[in-house]
Amino acid sequence: MSSKQYLCGPCLEEKAEIEGVVYCKECDEPLCGQCKQDHLKIKVSKHHTLCDIADVPPQEIKELLKSLLACPNHEKEEVVYLCKDHDMTCCNKCAMADHRKCEEVKVLSDILNDIKVDCSGLKTVLHDFQQQGERLLEHERNHEELVFEIENQALCSLQTIKQKLLDIYAQLENEVLSAIADKKKVIGDKIKTNNEKACQFLSDIKQQSTYIELVEKFGMNEHVVLLQRRLEKDSVCRMKSAVCELEKSRSKSCFKCVEDTSFDSLLIEVKNSLRIENLTCDVSETGSDTDNSQYKPYTERILQRQCTKDLSTIPLFFDKETRPDPGSCIWIDKYIVIALHKVNALLVIEEDSDFVLSKFNCDVTPWSVSKTGPTDMVISLPLASKISFAQLRYGNVHVITELRTRIPYYDVTRNATLNQYICMSNTKRQIDILNNNGTLLREISLSSEIKECALSSFSFCNFNLHNLVIIISNFVKKTLMALNLNGEKVFEYKHQDLLGVHKIAFDPCGNVYAPTCLLRIHQISPSGQYIRSLPLGTETELPFGICFNNTFDKIAVSGGHVSLNPYLRVYKFT
Repeated sequence: MSSKQYLCGPCLEEKAEIEGVVYCKECDEPLCGQCKQDHLKIKVSKHHTLCDIADVPPQEIKELLKSLLACPNHEKEEVVYLCKDHDMTCCNKCAMADHRKCEEVKVLSDILNDIKVDCSGLKTVLHDFQQQGERLLEHERNHEELVFEIENQALCSLQTIKQKLLDIYAQLENEVLSAIADKKKVIGDKIKTNNEKACQFLSDIKQQSTYIELVEKFGMNEHVVLLQRRLEKDSVCRMKSAVCELEKSRSKSCFKCVEDTSFDSLLIEVKNSLRIENLTCDVSETGSDTDNSQYKPYTERILQRQCTKDLSTIPLFFDKETRPDPGSCIWIDKYIVIALHKVNALLVIEEDSDFVLSKFNCDVTPWSVSKTGPTDMVISLPLASKISFAQLRYGNVHVITELRTRIPYYDVTRNATLNQYICMSNTKRQIDILNNNGTLLREISLSSEIKECALSSFSFCNFNLHNLVIIISNFVKKTLMALNLNGEKVFEYKHQDLLGVHKIAFDPCGNVYAPTCLLRIHQISPSGQYIRSLPLGTETELPFGICFNNTFDKIAVSGGHVSLNPYLRVYKFT
């Protein structure tokens, strides 16, 4: 009720705006202190019911109470009788005109004692409907999760195939992802429609429940009986019909990822090794029929150290006065490439030996190196405002082209889906997207809050191709912040143990691996939920870089400092 509606009614007629202190239910208007006294003195109104302004029923309920007593045939008349012959209420005019021959026309007030003025049964029915509606919403949520789960399964299979045969994989990925997108859109539209209908259904239930409570609170027994009759005759039937329709239309259509052949046994049939098929399932009845065994290796594998390479004992490449400071690392085929600060070089080490294959000298510090293809990489050279596109050929780094950038980029990663580069400038506190040819496509718009929290000289940029989010790590604030490509925050992961996180890695299912200074790796889900911690061992101090091999059964961690022994450690999952 607005403030004007609390102004004294009689005074308002006299053009005076005086705040009301009580409310007359019969006159349906507020009264000020003086008009209240006058009201109690007048013979006609002295027995009117006055209540506090705070106890005035909402306007919607006042209209409902009024409509319950209104004659459906005569707008200005109130119902007085209940005709049992026609099972309807009627006013004096209706009784005289249409019900004179009816045998059972009772005065409404006389039959209240014979009618149970109790809405508990109706409340129970509405409660049951509410539970049904909530179960339907839960079903849609579970079905949506199932679709996401199956999509993850398909993507994991695609990633495995991609590592084995990239040329055929390109065609396979296009066909499978297109099929998933088409089917997921149809299923998603269905889920959205069902959710909207279920929410409307629950809103209707809530409204009717509110009516009951407020009519019981503010109305008389006549009102309660009439509301009960109305709801039982109209609303309950309508709700029964609505819930039946919701049950019938709930989401059941799905799809599954079917592997027809063994990839290793029949390479010629790789193109048809995966397909997306329609699948009907009901997670509320049968549960998910998706085999989760493919995910167990990534969430239950045990990390064991395989070997350690002490980078300070490499006399072939560095003089005694300079110690390498390892930065980020990537794994290409059987080689691990490490960006070394201080000595301004890239070091190529063979996986299963202590043999250093080659060193590539840079003019300035290679701040980071990122894998962009089977043999491709991009090197960030922010002190020279350049980035270099290179390839690893037979264990040697070959620069294909260099690009001078408008601002210094400290981290550059590739969005292979859109064939674009995501570039972060710590000094300018911005993230740009470059086309494949290196030209600027756009700057990602970031809020001041995100810039303050995420972007600083202690920040590092990573891109999760699985769900297309940028993840910024900050090794001082113990935070991982995920952004979509529009710069909107997707999640923020904070943990007291997340100290000293620099670079992070991703498995084919999009799980995040973040090494910390507390000698462990945090494994985090693609949505930013903690999964577990993987111990690195007491000697793995100050980790910086982390990368998987092509088959994702090994992981390499680079780290140390000029004041500590710089190292590269390889771990194997068992």
